[in-house]
Amino acid sequence: MAAANPLDDKVSIVTGAGGQIGEGLAVELAKAGSDIVIADVDVLDTEYNQQSSKEVRGAERAQEVASRVEELGRRAHIVECDVTHADQVNAMMEEVVSKFGSIDVLCNNAGVITVDPVEDMKEAEWDSVMDVNVKGVFLPSRAAIPYLKESKGAIINTSSIAGSIGAAGLAHYCASKHAVLGFTKSLSLELAGDDVTVNAICPGIVDTPMWSKVLTPTLDEDYADTIERVIPLGRDQTPEDMGRLAVFYATNRNITGQALAVDGGILQNVI
Repeated sequence: MAAANPLDDKVSIVTGAGGQIGEGLAVELAKAGSDIVIADVDVLDTEYNQQSSKEVRGAERAQEVASRVEELGRRAHIVECDVTHADQVNAMMEEVVSKFGSIDVLCNNAGVITVDPVEDMKEAEWDSVMDVNVKGVFLPSRAAIPYLKESKGAIINTSSIAGSIGAAGLAHYCASKHAVLGFTKSLSLELAGDDVTVNAICPGIVDTPMWSKVLTPTLDEDYADTIERVIPLGRDQTPEDMGRLAVFYATNRNITGQALAVDGGILQNVI
């Protein structure tokens, strides 16, 4: 008899699942046996994001992610949800529990980035990045906690290597990702007594719109040259790398309050 998958009969929510890293999380969790709730949004309240438009079409792309999950033999359910709005987040949790009966894993992955020096930064730009990247972790976590206590589940937050460093033009983004790490460590202590784990993934350089639309155009070099210059292993990271770490976190019950960089050695390359 074949061994059961480690997440068989589990239910995982992935926010920002219409993006590349979100897709990697969803697909790898599905490979491990989990059914997947794919949460994203088509229209934002602000254009301060890597798409430079209010129409990001995340829920539209979520259909492609759902197809991949279903090809793996797992159930997929799409929810259009703006994680900066408590009413939408609360409704999503209620919908998921009504449909699936439980919530076992919450991946807070939705995130945005822009580039501007603090001197030129608009208040709305600061608010947009902090709302999605920080409030968008807080609100789903708060709403899911009662259900995760019942399932003895896991929260997995997508931070960044920017949560450990500073970068000119990215003060708001770095601040938001530092905040995610502080939130992760604190919440892990609050929920330890309920056997709920809380950990963070810190991606390095992944070929996503964050790089192609925002960061690479601001650098005086091609994407490939950036990879060669800053990554000791000499290659960029993949959405699947992040998904495999999510599975590791979700299935290791004695790991909590941790933040692991999946960056090919960038953070070690300080001199």
